[in-house]
Amino acid sequence: MDEEVKPTTEEAAQPTPAEEQDMDDDSLPFPRARIVNLMKDTIGPSKQIRSEVKDAVNIWLGSLLRRISREMGGTQFGSVGIADFQRATKPYDMISDIVKDEERLKLSVEKLDSDAQHIIRELNRFFSVLKGSEQ
Repeated sequence: MDEEVKPTTEEAAQPTPAEEQDMDDDSLPFPRARIVNLMKDTIGPSKQIRSEVKDAVNIWLGSLLRRISREMGGTQFGSVGIADFQRATKPYDMISDIVKDEERLKLSVEKLDSDAQHIIRELNRFFSVLKGSEQ
């Protein structure tokens, strides 16, 4: 009798080692599988993401959410509205603007420095002519 051995319901429900790695951990703030899927969508399928990175991102996102929630909780109203959310997340949304401003400010300072050096040269030339000691 060649009888096919069928796995029991318990055996069929067991996750594979790869699935087991991405299963939810109650100690993490968010479902691990969702975090991993979002990361893989951006990073790409060709790269592996280490387990410690998956957990660190999850913990960091939980910490960020707690900070934002604390800020939103400071509202004077009985409910948290979109204005509270926007106020709480504004510093994080402004980061890219701050980085752009850094470059703009550096260029402006370099231009001011160049202008100042030009003015110094012109002043030196002007006063040397006044004093009669031509350069």
